[in-house]
Amino acid sequence: MNPGSKKPYVELITGSVLFGLMGVFVFYLQDIPTGPLIFYKQLFGIIALFLFMVITGKLSRIIPRKKKRYLLLLGIINTTTLFAYLVCIRYTSFSVAILMLYTAPMYVTLLSPMILKESIRRNGIIALVLSLIGLLFIVDINNIAAGQMIGSWYLIGVAAGILSGFSFGSSIVVVRYVKDEYTGMTLIFWYTLIGVILLLPFAGGVPVQVFADNLSMLVLFGVVNTTMAALLFINGISQIEAQKGSILALIEPVSGIFFDYTILQTPLIANTIIGCIFILLGAYIAITEKSPRRFGKYFRVQV
Repeated sequence: MNPGSKKPYVELITGSVLFGLMGVFVFYLQDIPTGPLIFYKQLFGIIALFLFMVITGKLSRIIPRKKKRYLLLLGIINTTTLFAYLVCIRYTSFSVAILMLYTAPMYVTLLSPMILKESIRRNGIIALVLSLIGLLFIVDINNIAAGQMIGSWYLIGVAAGILSGFSFGSSIVVVRYVKDEYTGMTLIFWYTLIGVILLLPFAGGVPVQVFADNLSMLVLFGVVNTTMAALLFINGISQIEAQKGSILALIEPVSGIFFDYTILQTPLIANTIIGCIFILLGAYIAITEKSPRRFGKYFRVQV
């Protein structure tokens, strides 16, 4: 990335905003079971990406070169994230699920110094703390704790949520690790194709009439969420330090709230607005962070 270039940040934020439409698509596709929903989302997404590469003459870019096993790993991780996230929603609540999914920046902060040799910075920690505080405001964790009965299914949901956050954070680290070998388009093609193969058993899990009635929305879901959003997200995050990228990804729940309010007419409450402000402030600090001064082997302090 060219020093001072904001293009990767614009791509990452735009991709995160488009990912925020997932709640809207899921709402309109609620007649489709979870497994088939993920399968057809990935299937139509990779078909759209393949056609795009053929039309633009970029098909040769998908040929695997070095670090091939990481393409398989990324496919498994991405599929795990999707499944674990939706299982958490099913057995707990959307609020719990989104809280668990977006613990990803904490895992990235822990893993990136060891794997990517990235430094931990003071401003980065501040941005992370502000963003997580904002997330707690949004999900209103006191109401969650007061309203949930602890049981075996609830605990399974929580475990799935923890897994979704860890796998999401791990995917960010893997993308950064292979960024010099593969373009974002190549990564998306292979991890989506691997996901489609893994999800094949769910292909027939929806009645034909239900599938036909929802076909146009399924295609749109795949094109927007699997192809467009993922291309922008991966292209952006592959050029930004993993810790910054994981914080900026928190724009997704903020955009999700916006779309829920404007499209689905979900009411806004004060805590939600406060939470969004905290997350946006954290994102601003992450974007404007300057070059660090080295302090120890992995840790650097911003001055």
